[in-house]
Amino acid sequence: MRMNTAQNQSVESRRDLFLPLAAGYFTLPVLIFLFGWLRPAIGIPAGMIVAGGSLWFALRASQPTRPALTQKNLLLVLTLAFAWTLLAGIGGLLPQSNDQIKHNLLLHDLATASWPVHYTHDGQETYLCYALGYYLVPGLGGKILGADALPALTFIWTFAGLGLFFWWAVALTKSPGKTLATIFLFSMTGVFWTLFKNHGGPGIFSPDTLNEKLLKLGLLFDYNDPYNRFHYQPQHALTGWLGAAVLFERLWTQKNPRGAAFIWSLNFLWSPLTSLSLLLVPLAAWRRVRWQNYFEPVNIICGGVLLAVLHTYFQGHLPLPDNGFIWDFSSGGEWALFYIAFVALILLPLPPLCLVARREAILAEWRDLIFLSAGALFLLPLYKLGFASDLRLEASAPPLLFLALAINRLWQAGYFSKLNPLSLVLTGILLIGATLPTARPLIQLTRNAPDYSYENIVQSLGWHNLSDLRDPGFDAAAQYQGRGDSPAARWLLRQNPASIAP
Repeated sequence: MRMNTAQNQSVESRRDLFLPLAAGYFTLPVLIFLFGWLRPAIGIPAGMIVAGGSLWFALRASQPTRPALTQKNLLLVLTLAFAWTLLAGIGGLLPQSNDQIKHNLLLHDLATASWPVHYTHDGQETYLCYALGYYLVPGLGGKILGADALPALTFIWTFAGLGLFFWWAVALTKSPGKTLATIFLFSMTGVFWTLFKNHGGPGIFSPDTLNEKLLKLGLLFDYNDPYNRFHYQPQHALTGWLGAAVLFERLWTQKNPRGAAFIWSLNFLWSPLTSLSLLLVPLAAWRRVRWQNYFEPVNIICGGVLLAVLHTYFQGHLPLPDNGFIWDFSSGGEWALFYIAFVALILLPLPPLCLVARREAILAEWRDLIFLSAGALFLLPLYKLGFASDLRLEASAPPLLFLALAINRLWQAGYFSKLNPLSLVLTGILLIGATLPTARPLIQLTRNAPDYSYENIVQSLGWHNLSDLRDPGFDAAAQYQGRGDSPAARWLLRQNPASIAP
């Protein structure tokens, strides 16, 4: 009896802090937004409600359900988080993607302009209307320490988020190396789509004509592999990975929906489109939890208040012309041919994986999650939202992560050592898919990449702030701005007469 009592006390004394720290990571920029961007009459009460909900969750969610983090795994987590942040080009120490033009302009505006940031866009007053969760902490730091500190602050902030995610990943199984390798290397067979685009198919289209048609349909880019996602969209990638980890831990592992809806609502300021696909977790876990527990004060009050505020904020966004089903952007039935080609060339791992899920007991527990994730990847290309189909690119992160973890379960159970035809087919397809996430970091490191720092953007392109971000024929700045006559600008946001002129 004494031994059992001592063991229970030891378990109770070890509080696993992953969920509280991850919730705090998502909450901090939300509080900065509520207190710094909204009218005090709205922002202060809303901020206090969100802070109270986050504190409640932190105190109640730290159950010791996961293995303790050993010193060896801690070193692995910190090393990988640092290396991945560095390889993604965060901070500008290594080559960056051209999306860093937007990131650096946005961060500079946050650090140098009054909040909420306002612009004059095509003669009308607008406000910065974007998923700001990733940017507000380094932006506030830049406002305090100066804009020169932005690269270092962004690096530290991204490193912290990746560290939290890798901490969760290494504790999933007894072989953290295999788990991380699967997450890094799992990718759809986008290499086939790249070849198709570059060579115009079997002599049917020229590459230029083909790429023009695919861009119009929102099918130009394949599903991002893990490296490409962070290289271009770290703000959405962090939400997809860390947000999925938090919901999985709470709903799948702890089987407790209390506070889960509130945590989901925090992700909305980070990436609204990614948050939509995070709903895969509660949908897949509906048989694992007592659904009545969703209806509790933290979910309803804290989550409801935050969603109401953020809905009003995003509702004021300038209209996007690229919004609708892909057949709305197609002449005749051409869209169906390209959709079928996209599915056939890129989603090759899904049919054999779903077949394995039906047959093998290894994946029986994960069956709902696998089929929902696969279904999402099939359906996302059918709706275009954003110039490059941002909905598909952003919302694909959680389902791709869950499918990678399903592959990891097969790998660690020794499934791929069996010489059966289905195992061999799936192995071959996965190896083909791994070529892009393996090659892309090497290509980026060896290429002569342009300098996308704020100073060089201003000097070479003449873009001083986010409202300048436009090319002939495409107003990219409109993707990040809200109407000055919207309800959000009139009564939600603080009054800030100053604007950044284009």
